[in-house]
Amino acid sequence: MLFDNKLVMKIIPLTKPPYFVDLDVKKIGCSRNSSRNIGVTKKYIDNIQNSGTKMHEPAGIAFKSRYLLTNESKIEVQGSQTSGEAEFVIFSENEKLYLSVGSDHNDRSVGLMWTEMLGKIEDTAKSKQMVPSVIAQDAWEFEEIKNHWDRIIVSSKITGPEGLVDYQNYSLSELLDITYYIDQEDWILQEGSVLLGGSGPLVDNLPNDIYKGQTDLGEFDFPIDFHFGIHDPVLNRTITHYYDVISIEPTNSFSL
Repeated sequence: MLFDNKLVMKIIPLTKPPYFVDLDVKKIGCSRNSSRNIGVTKKYIDNIQNSGTKMHEPAGIAFKSRYLLTNESKIEVQGSQTSGEAEFVIFSENEKLYLSVGSDHNDRSVGLMWTEMLGKIEDTAKSKQMVPSVIAQDAWEFEEIKNHWDRIIVSSKITGPEGLVDYQNYSLSELLDITYYIDQEDWILQEGSVLLGGSGPLVDNLPNDIYKGQTDLGEFDFPIDFHFGIHDPVLNRTITHYYDVISIEPTNSFSL
């Protein structure tokens, strides 16, 4: 019998009282390189593949174990070299789709792998399987937002050396939308399915002492927490969540 993972989600409709659903997680998919401009993304990935490095196709879905999803406010990770990415979340339960927001947390130490068996691989799915994904505890009914999907805003903040700083702020118009995924991935409509829809860019001018995609260790810190949210400017409502990141190894440990 597979591990059960049931999350209590509070649904907040526009005109009805809030209600709760038990999200019985059956499948988790995490989209990668999910820009709506597939042509630009494909060119970027082609360059990597042509250099001899293996990499998934645009908007490749990385699947992760069902137990690696939580809506709690703390996660444990192996080492400190991890960070989150704020993304829209679509899940299916009781024959309905719901929209929330989550963080596709990654172990950055294994984003690039080079092994005798597999060769060199960029953006490996192992970086997602190493750590939990986190979603908010609240959600909206998809039917209420589907007609203004592109106006939805996703954002995140992290605590840096000088305090809380903006990390991401983008609209869903920048990413492939849910209709694209439903057309490509019919499992999304099945009960208990959860899709993290890919990340938008980091904000400009992040301080150099904060992790922003650096590929070698330097004078910067990986986030110790992650604050994220999704805002609907049309219906004027917001969902937020945060979590602390607890490393079970000492800071800067190389235990892998």
